[in-house]
Amino acid sequence: MLTALKNLFAELSGGNVAVSALSEQHKLRLAVAALLHEMMRVDLKHTAQETQTAVDGLVGMFGLPDLEAKALLEEAGSQRLTSYFDPAATIKRQLSLEQRCILVENLWRVAFADTELDVYEDQFVRKIADLIYVPNTECMLARQRARDEG
Repeated sequence: MLTALKNLFAELSGGNVAVSALSEQHKLRLAVAALLHEMMRVDLKHTAQETQTAVDGLVGMFGLPDLEAKALLEEAGSQRLTSYFDPAATIKRQLSLEQRCILVENLWRVAFADTELDVYEDQFVRKIADLIYVPNTECMLARQRARDEG
């Protein structure tokens, strides 16, 4: 009880602002990694190319070193999603529309990594794009860019 009160006063006085900001940043990265990991699972065919594409997406979005991005992806994979609400809410709150479009493009890249687009992969990306408020036009443009790269 006393510890909880100390933490409350520290937060109110700004003592834990830096810790809170780091926590929010990690929560955002974990949310993005969770969706990328889920993208790899959707078609029930997990390949090394999909994993590398997801890692590359994390590196590109957050400027993480390769090993840190792999560790984040593994951490996200160990926490199975039961709902997309939490990661979607975190992403909507912390990323701009442009950054959310980049995330959708990275999801498409993972979907195309094994050179074939499964119907479940297509449905998953569209669902996530809708949940994080990426307009359908932007989603389809991201799909085209991802397909052209592969």
